[in-house]
Amino acid sequence: MVESLPRILALAAEENLSAAQVIDRLADEERASRLRHAVERRIKVARFPEVNTIDAFDFDFDSARKKIRSRYLALHDLAFIDKGINPLFIGTPGTGKTFLARAFAYRACQANRRVLFVTAPRLLNDLHGAELHGRLDRVLRRYLSAELLAIDDFAVLSMDPAQAKLAFQVISERYNHRRSTLVTTNRPFKDWPKVFPDALNAQVIAERLTERAEHFILEGKSYRTNAS
Repeated sequence: MVESLPRILALAAEENLSAAQVIDRLADEERASRLRHAVERRIKVARFPEVNTIDAFDFDFDSARKKIRSRYLALHDLAFIDKGINPLFIGTPGTGKTFLARAFAYRACQANRRVLFVTAPRLLNDLHGAELHGRLDRVLRRYLSAELLAIDDFAVLSMDPAQAKLAFQVISERYNHRRSTLVTTNRPFKDWPKVFPDALNAQVIAERLTERAEHFILEGKSYRTNAS
């Protein structure tokens, strides 16, 4: 309000605004400023390695992208977050899974939602380190409280029993609280037992992710190969 006051007073003199109208303009400026700073904090806390926006994605590159376009864009109203629906991006490397995941997460930040974007190895290493130092509950709470948790490259690298236990804990807790978990993966669900030390553990995690989910299958040609 202090920053906006000289400009609004000058405008009031030009347009002969009433005192009530000046106060109303000041309140509007304050609301807009608070929202802008809140969104900036959301983006910072989300920890994006790179920001991607949907207007930069080439849906016409191949048929797999064209096929998912309407369903993907329909979710940009973010109603899926309130319903606890999990967007799952499955397909071969270079087909745009991570880009689309980041665009979703960035859109959620713009709507002032609590978002975290993290690779699966970083998530598991973060939790394992916290467990070793007696801080697991605090760190786990950060991943559980996010309205949208986006995990990139899930079930790609093999997990040891300790990592599998932590992955199960995150997915199960978020499932129980109906919080949206976005996942990108290069492996179809039938191959997840190759990654987890316990096949049953892999099955339960897959079932909890897919019970309330939107599947986006990207098995077209690699955009990275084409770009190079």
